Amino acid sequence: MKPKSVYKLSLSPEKLSFTLIGISSHENEYRLAWSLNNFLELKFTQTEPLMGTAGEFMRYIHQGTDEQTVWLISNRCDNAYLLNKYKNFDFLLKFERELDASELTQWLQKLKGVALVSAILQIPVDKTVLTKISVP
Repeated sequence: MKPKSVYKLSLSPEKLSFTLIGISSHENEYRLAWSLNNFLELKFTQTEPLMGTAGEFMRYIHQGTDEQTVWLISNRCDNAYLLNKYKNFDFLLKFERELDASELTQWLQKLKGVALVSAILQIPVDKTVLTKISVP
């Protein structure tokens, strides 16, 4: 019998430094991106989908003047989820750096004001999240 191969996931501290917010919305990703662009004065543009084991997950990117990169990622693909543990969220908002407490509070308050957003919550970053979402 052939021995099993074992692979270890090596995570550098840089990969851990991002903030993730779950968003519930009954709208399509392009409508939510448009709404966030208008209400929050962002500039989300569609980019290549994130390839998962279950299929393609739509992505939008905003690259702000303050060097802040924000991704809007669909958590659903046909009948599958990118983050199965968080299937109650339709979308994920990924900030390419860790937000401090006041920045996070400001973003959560702004997102609550967007009409197409039903619910929001910060998602803790763990190994499961990293393996699914850390590649831009």
